[in-house]
Amino acid sequence: MERILEYTATEDGTVQNLLKSKGFSERICNLLKKELGLVCVNGEPVFVVAKVNAGDKIKVILKENPPKIAPFDYPIDFVYQDYDIAVINKSADIAVLATNAHYGKSLMNALAAVWGDFVYHPVNRLDKGTSGLMIVAKNSLAHSILSEQIAQDKQTAVKNVQREYLAIVHNDKDNILTCEGDIIADIGIPTGNSLVRGVVQSGGKYAKTHYKVLSSCPDYSLVQLVLATGRTHQIRVHLSYIGHPLLGDDLYGGSKSMIERPALHSSKIKFRHPITNEQLEFCAPLPKDMQDILAKK
Repeated sequence: MERILEYTATEDGTVQNLLKSKGFSERICNLLKKELGLVCVNGEPVFVVAKVNAGDKIKVILKENPPKIAPFDYPIDFVYQDYDIAVINKSADIAVLATNAHYGKSLMNALAAVWGDFVYHPVNRLDKGTSGLMIVAKNSLAHSILSEQIAQDKQTAVKNVQREYLAIVHNDKDNILTCEGDIIADIGIPTGNSLVRGVVQSGGKYAKTHYKVLSSCPDYSLVQLVLATGRTHQIRVHLSYIGHPLLGDDLYGGSKSMIERPALHSSKIKFRHPITNEQLEFCAPLPKDMQDILAKK
């Protein structure tokens, strides 16, 4: 797979400095050094360390060496797709990563049935049981830039990648969630089981989740959630911590009596395109299993 990118130098310098200003990582620049012809200046092949002058035309060929991926015939809801990224509305019955438990039947395998062999670059990963929007980068540059945006988000209150979720949480007669607020509690591994997270008093990582109740009834509430940080199982842990676990989330105290998976949906995502810098925003409606619960109120 190849991606060809073209730029015009705005000042004197080197190809490498120009590419780094466009988001190329040191690792990608090093890959471009290995083969003459991956970088051209004014049509002439050069190495990435070559000098350029303002006004020079630079062409870069990004090459991926895809592994063989077994295709899996599975419908994918593409919300958006171009040369560099795809935004997918993932259903709750497919895993993002091809682990032993999901060998040959992951989202990677489903995409291979559409794209052929490719290098898999999921940007924001969702748990298998979580539905909704996620980004898959189609090349290493797009993945590197988006990953860096997410890494920067951990250091600042202004988010490059903004994510909103919808969830249905348990209520009981003495504890009905009806308000709006922030859940701030460090998350770590309290039991030694690396699959389970929890709120810890020491040794954890700072985590903050904003919640807003959209509707409530005695048994459950529909909640909108915005992540200020992105810890593993953050929403699930934080809602359980305040006594309102997700419906269907038996790992963190929820009941499966109304739904067989955690009632969590990635409903909105907003981010800057890694190559064009265009601001993009996408929404995905609640899936049928969560809609059916709300219709019973």
